Amino acid sequence: MTSHHEHLGISPGATPAEIKAAYHSKLREFPAHTYPEEFKAIRGAYEALRKGETIQNEDFLKIRPLEAELNPEILKQVREKAIAQLEVSLDDLIRATF
Repeated sequence: MTSHHEHLGISPGATPAEIKAAYHSKLREFPAHTYPEEFKAIRGAYEALRKGETIQNEDFLKIRPLEAELNPEILKQVREKAIAQLEVSLDDLIRATF
């Protein structure tokens, strides 16, 4: 089975401009009125690659939930610093209250 890239004679890493240029080149080589089957295959390959690029672009712009991991060691250090700041002596508490 021939891939879309093979139909257009391009590598899988081809840029959108290269895909379009290859498509137009193939259309000149296989005009629809002379080569209807080849024309359909070329057109189908181009549309599939073009739509594939659109889907990739849409995926890029799609809003995704933030994924983050907390380093347990850093979290432990932050927790210890926060607890140290919260520790208040009874004298300090009485002075702050009155």
